[in-house]
Amino acid sequence: PEPAHPVAIGNGPGSMQGRIEIAGIGFRYGQRSVIRNLDLTIEPGEMIGLVGHSGSGKSTLVNLICRFYDVTDGSIRVDGTDIRRFGLADYRRHIGLVLQEPFLFFGTVAENIAYGRPDASRAEIVAAARAAHAHEFILRLPHGYDSLVGERGQGLSGGERQRLSIARALLIDPRILILDEATSSVDTETEKEIQRALDNLVQGRTTIAIAHRLSTLRRASRLVVMDRGQVVEVGPHDELMANQGAYWRLYQAQLRRMDEDEDDRPTQREAERRQIEIPVAHSEVTT
Repeated sequence: PEPAHPVAIGNGPGSMQGRIEIAGIGFRYGQRSVIRNLDLTIEPGEMIGLVGHSGSGKSTLVNLICRFYDVTDGSIRVDGTDIRRFGLADYRRHIGLVLQEPFLFFGTVAENIAYGRPDASRAEIVAAARAAHAHEFILRLPHGYDSLVGERGQGLSGGERQRLSIARALLIDPRILILDEATSSVDTETEKEIQRALDNLVQGRTTIAIAHRLSTLRRASRLVVMDRGQVVEVGPHDELMANQGAYWRLYQAQLRRMDEDEDDRPTQREAERRQIEIPVAHSEVTT
């Protein structure tokens, strides 16, 4: 529900820093407890990776941060204010989403990029597309930025749809960024191109990334391991591997699945194995 007297966030530079404090939250679907007594603080500009088995609560946590649902216990604060005190539309203007299946509608390429900012100029749209590594393929379309896109991006490849989604997120310039399986439905080569676009997008933003393929989280400063709605481990890749705990077991299980998958081409399997073995790089936290 909307607050009776919402706290205004503002639109100018510095209006939101993006510090997220999650304190003792719980959430239930009916009688089923999905998140239990969860605590986590994410600093402005920090990128964290959420990992865990399917059903561990990763997507639910992201939905709570976006206020698609409200917590049943505890609180989520952004810059010290309970997010339930913000106007919903005002708050969500500061959140960017890049999902596994991008939402594209029937309209021009430019209109799809400007979905969150319909007043954007053509120059701003092109600048966002360049940063998303989408400009070149857009120019190859019959009418460039005025080319029509089919419903759900019909006529574009998975990688092209994803780069339009990244351009859209760049254009709204969010302080909080959610990446939910952003590269899971593309091949390894396309993933590299999308990853370069994501590098531009996450810079200086508070970023929460969910990925099944652990290699895609190598740029996260911390990994947050979830199990049955709780945080069971937090730390950088090297530290969690040395602990040989929940993250180490997930990592080893993923390597075994790669080796056992007889359907993959050996060259692709080896490329993905090399990716997953790259240590996580610690991204700088900007304030």
